[in-house]
Amino acid sequence: MSEIALIAPYENLATIAFEVSQSVRKPLRVERALLGEAPEVARRLKKAGVQVLISRGGTALMLQDAPDLGLPVVEIRVTAYDVVRAVAKARLFGRRIGIVGFENMVLGASTLDEAMEVEIKELVLEHARDADEMVRAALQDGVDALIGGVITVRTAEKRGVRAVLIESGPEAVRQAIDEASRVLWVKKREMARAEQFKLIIDNVSDGIIAVDDTGRVTVFNEAAQRLTGRAASDAVGRHVGDVLPQIGLARTLAAASPSDSPEVHRINDTLVNVTRVPIVVDGSCAGAIGTFQDIGRLQALEKNLRKRLYARGHVARFTFGDIVGNSSAIRAAVAKARRFAGVDSTVLILGETGTGKELFAQSIHSASARRDGPFVAVNCAAFPETLLESELFGYVEGAFTGAKREGKQGLFELAHHGTIFLDEIAGMPLRLQARLLRVLQEREVMRLGDDRTIPVDVRVIAASNKDLRRLVADGLFQADLYYRLDVLKLAVPPLRDRAEDIPLLAKAFVETLSRKLGTASRGFADDALALLSTHAWPGNVRELKNTVEKCLVLSDGGIITRSDVLDALGDDSNSNAGGPNGDAERDLQSLVRTAERESIARALRACGGNRSEAARRLGIDRTTLWRKLRNEGTQQRRKTRLQTGADL
Repeated sequence: MSEIALIAPYENLATIAFEVSQSVRKPLRVERALLGEAPEVARRLKKAGVQVLISRGGTALMLQDAPDLGLPVVEIRVTAYDVVRAVAKARLFGRRIGIVGFENMVLGASTLDEAMEVEIKELVLEHARDADEMVRAALQDGVDALIGGVITVRTAEKRGVRAVLIESGPEAVRQAIDEASRVLWVKKREMARAEQFKLIIDNVSDGIIAVDDTGRVTVFNEAAQRLTGRAASDAVGRHVGDVLPQIGLARTLAAASPSDSPEVHRINDTLVNVTRVPIVVDGSCAGAIGTFQDIGRLQALEKNLRKRLYARGHVARFTFGDIVGNSSAIRAAVAKARRFAGVDSTVLILGETGTGKELFAQSIHSASARRDGPFVAVNCAAFPETLLESELFGYVEGAFTGAKREGKQGLFELAHHGTIFLDEIAGMPLRLQARLLRVLQEREVMRLGDDRTIPVDVRVIAASNKDLRRLVADGLFQADLYYRLDVLKLAVPPLRDRAEDIPLLAKAFVETLSRKLGTASRGFADDALALLSTHAWPGNVRELKNTVEKCLVLSDGGIITRSDVLDALGDDSNSNAGGPNGDAERDLQSLVRTAERESIARALRACGGNRSEAARRLGIDRTTLWRKLRNEGTQQRRKTRLQTGADL
């Protein structure tokens, strides 16, 4: 069925309309109705799917003014050609001609007087009921004939007056059909846009309510209906004060300024976060929009985000219970770390490579009030400068070549309400150190390519295996950043200072790694453990774990032997010589002493001979360093005497 219909006030117009629609191949539904009959016909057509109406004269005006019709009406214009044809017919009855009709048909007809050699009198109808009076007035003026629309002709015929119908020609009908087709196209396009807008508004999770400049509701989306329990049909068109007075949109209209900050209100026992903004057009307030969010839903979204972060690995997997050891050094470190977990201050963890700095960082987070938030770890020395910057702070669309279209959250944003662990902080370039300092000071980040800041609530734990104070002195680390990080300092002891923990660590690693590797092992033989305990372990706990894994792979199952340990350590040159306490053990002890002596010598050189500073860098007491130097001196003097024969 056609979506365009023509309501013809007279039969000949219906015929012409049908013929024109056939010739231009545009489907058209044609109905007959005059004036007051037309609106009812139009409502029936609307129910049948008609989108645009065509009519003429008073009937077109009736349709345009019909209440609740809601359809565009295209008028068949009465052209000069139509009037000329009617005047030419009426002139056969005399030179004095009256034209009676509605304004859209009559105005301008009198300009044909001179050209047509007639005298034309215009009489404009306000209502169809005025037709009889106008015809009578025309007769009193002595007209010879009347021209006009259907109502004029019918009224004149009742009074026995000669009248000619002003008929619309095919050209006017075709013009009206073309215009109606354009109106239909525009209407469909606007309907599609309106439907798209409605879908967008209704699928937004936030409640949205909009009002016009009088405060009457114009938009009330589905989320607003759910939150308020009120239907849109009940809200739209009413004053916002009668619908949702508590959200304050009337105040926004009056002030023509947005709310300073979101406000919390209760709607139907639901706490919502409300934001209000005015709609300002040409300097005046044309309306306002209020958005409100269910706080409970926001909390659920945050919980879901935490689950997603867990899936991405942004969680702490370890606690203080995972730290193995009974030595005084490790117990003191754990006790201090537990105290640090009870506050929200920045922590700086220092320790050699492989001592377990991240294990302590995760344990502090797991014991803190932020335990339910994310734990985001980043190795500052593992990324190029530009990549590290985008990883830490994120970026917006188009920030650089290759940037994701939707932009990217930085790690600081991901760590919101949680902890960010900046491992190997000494490896961070100086330029980024300045940006990091600002984040620590202002607690807000700015994505690359953006001009706005994003507030973040994070706890920072940094770690380094280098002497940051020395790097500050050498100009390789910003002093301001060092002092901002150095609030709570934790030193993780090296494995050589907790040798009594080696058997416990080895046993724990055997248990976990055996399950991972699918091997069966009954642990270490006593002499194998003794050998592990005498090793220098420059790689600390990480090296010990790797060695245990090698032993599990290299052993034949059952007990891990001394030979397996030597093989794993890569020092089996004398593994077959001597007994269990023979040359191999002495060679191993010699290697340990040599490694220790070289470490001490390097530390002293780096510190310009300052023994206190060297002891601190080595992680031992000054007394311990003095004793080792004294023993080394004694050994050296004894060796010299043996070489010179002084003891013979």
